[in-house]
Amino acid sequence: MSLHDHQYGNWKPKRAERIRAKKSPADKRKKLPGNSDEHLKLLRTLPCCIPGCPTTAGECHHLKATGARGMGMKSPDKFALPLCTEHHTGGVERAGSKNELKWFSDRGIEALELAAALWAVSPNPQAMYRVLMAHKNSLRDEK
Repeated sequence: MSLHDHQYGNWKPKRAERIRAKKSPADKRKKLPGNSDEHLKLLRTLPCCIPGCPTTAGECHHLKATGARGMGMKSPDKFALPLCTEHHTGGVERAGSKNELKWFSDRGIEALELAAALWAVSPNPQAMYRVLMAHKNSLRDEK
């Protein structure tokens, strides 16, 4: 039932009906600069960015230490990194937002630089793969 289907006189829609009639949060998210569903979809197909992890990412971690998020909002997609479930929920999310960049740097990852490099070549999946592998290989060569 839409807001205009009501047939009776002085009628005011219920709160739930007004909420449903508004645009969804996903519509607002897409309009914000730095967001791209295509970018997130491609990140999920890449290998996990943690050196030595052979697993396909499957998840995207939005970096919190970017200064580009507000109360109840996650960072834009341009600050996302590909992670497997183990490293995402069992690693960086457990470390917490205050220790997030330290968690990545302890693993040799410059998280903000890697996210920027992946965003710069998106939506080219081959280029994104090359950027990620070059990053992982440079970390392996340093050891």
